Amino acid sequence: MGLRGWFERFLGPAMRPATALVLASTLVALLPSGASAADVQVVVVQPTDQLAWRYDPANLTVTTGTTVTWVNQGTAPITVTSPDGLFDSEQILPNASFSATFYAPGTYRYFCVPYPHMKGTILVTP
Repeated sequence: MGLRGWFERFLGPAMRPATALVLASTLVALLPSGASAADVQVVVVQPTDQLAWRYDPANLTVTTGTTVTWVNQGTAPITVTSPDGLFDSEQILPNASFSATFYAPGTYRYFCVPYPHMKGTILVTP
């Protein structure tokens, strides 16, 4: 089984890097209680101070089947990497994105390899 097959087995067939911005519906934080979203967007924020670089929002709660897209709106390449090896975007260039669909409930932590202070969590609920 290749790397893509492994990702699809654990995270679903929508695990894919993209070279263009992916339109997302709305942030889960803005949804009414009990609502779900098919797509959620996380933006990479890169102010002048590298220590202030972050994922925005860094922490999300989504329902199973939600696709999360990380969009690099900064000026330097970043990654979205699971510390336990469940997913790794590899390098996301500026103005590019990476998407993953979360099919299993659980807590998924991630960080940026070049800037390890950038961290986030996806909580997936049934």
